[in-house]
Amino acid sequence: MAQHWNNEALASAPAGLALDAARDGALLDLVGAPVAVFDAREIRFANTALCDTLDCTAAELKGTSLAGWLAEESADKVAAVLDRAAELTGSADRCDLHLCGTGGAKRWMSCRFTIVSWGGAPALAVFCADLESRLRNRAVEEHLRQSQKMEAVGRLAGGIAHDMNNLLGAIMGFASVVQAEMSPSDRLQDDVRHILESCRKGRDLTLNLLGFARRGKYRMEQFTLNDRAEEVVKLLKSTIPKKIKIETKLAARPLPVYGDTAQIHHAVMNLCLNAVDAMGGTGVLTIASDSIVVEEGAGYSPDLAPGKYARLQVTDTGAGMDHDVVSMAFEPFFTTKPLGQGAGLGLSMVYGTAVNHGGTALLESVPNQGTVATLLLPPCAYESESVRLVAERRTPSDAAKATVLLVDDERMVRRSGQRLLEKLGYKVLLAEDGLAAVRTFAAKRDQISAVMLDLIMPVMDGAETLARLKEIDPGVPVLLSSGYSREEQADELIKKGANGFIQKPFDLATLRSRMAELLG
Repeated sequence: MAQHWNNEALASAPAGLALDAARDGALLDLVGAPVAVFDAREIRFANTALCDTLDCTAAELKGTSLAGWLAEESADKVAAVLDRAAELTGSADRCDLHLCGTGGAKRWMSCRFTIVSWGGAPALAVFCADLESRLRNRAVEEHLRQSQKMEAVGRLAGGIAHDMNNLLGAIMGFASVVQAEMSPSDRLQDDVRHILESCRKGRDLTLNLLGFARRGKYRMEQFTLNDRAEEVVKLLKSTIPKKIKIETKLAARPLPVYGDTAQIHHAVMNLCLNAVDAMGGTGVLTIASDSIVVEEGAGYSPDLAPGKYARLQVTDTGAGMDHDVVSMAFEPFFTTKPLGQGAGLGLSMVYGTAVNHGGTALLESVPNQGTVATLLLPPCAYESESVRLVAERRTPSDAAKATVLLVDDERMVRRSGQRLLEKLGYKVLLAEDGLAAVRTFAAKRDQISAVMLDLIMPVMDGAETLARLKEIDPGVPVLLSSGYSREEQADELIKKGANGFIQKPFDLATLRSRMAELLG
């Protein structure tokens, strides 16, 4: 690399802004951005910001050639600026440069050059801005725009899921009643069974939409990590490169866990897809499950309580990661993928899901030796499932004497709900909105044993309706219902006196269980 440039053009340039080291040096030191004054032979002034950027002192910089602090391609750019020096009077030249510090680290700078007179001699002043910081800020802005877009898409998805659940609820309700009325040998039993099964599949799809539309748990149930791993393996086998081999080492008796099945499914899928990406088309993906005991102070996570945990590990034979990358891997928006090929949210969602379920997520990796991703979740007792099943089979013995006020703004949902409740032996009163429900309840409070209340309605929503009903009779049992999932609003209303929640769409067995809990 040439250490000196041609000074002829600069020497012949008309005088620029007159700067004096004694007078202006202190002011330039106050500038937060790197500034230097130089000619073809040497750096004549460097402010504190430039010294910090290059990790050196002003004495080390002054008198040296600027070329010695630039990458070779950047030195050529500055040489071209010097050649055009005579044209810069009253204007500025711009280019992007790589500055090289004493430790060899490169800093990418956006630089602006202008002619000055320094100590009576022509020189170039260069003002630098950290281009990497600007790009990071742009990336943050882009992530913010993407986040806002996803929030809007999420609202749309949630609205679609809500409306679909109302439609599915009507279909599932009527089909459940038809099935209950038919004899077991009826030739149409299979057809009705297929209708109900299709409704359940549609319900699962809308629950996934609700999970996308909103954070948090929406469908809590008991399952094992083996269940989720086997689902993911089935999907991966038909989608990943053929040269990637999948091996499973799943526990023979896995610990049951209690949580949001869809979120855990997505967490396991994210871990596996990251492992597949890391292997570049060939390698071995291993999914293993077991249980471990976390001792006090074991170092897994400061918030992880000691005790037994269900563990799932995803291991790949990919490129691995160094310590710095591993330390940032769970941070939102952090990604090692090229621009446009990853939002950097996958692992942060895995970590958030694990912590939200009382567990944690961990990464162990060595460059060129692959990565092990671990998901830890606290177990639940096996008995909880049997208790739930007993409740589902139980129906209040005095159902025939009970009257339920069913409140919903969708006519078909009201009608199917009425048929289901009547099939269970209840008498039913209907209200198309909250205001009508309050009027009906006030007039017939002595006849009404319970209220089944939709959350999202015009005129008067579920929250206000609940408050008005409780003013009339604080002890009335109220079962909340919604095409949206059980979320903060429903939980808050349960704290305020509601007695339960049922997710639309529901069938006869689910409604029987909820009514047993409400009145049994």
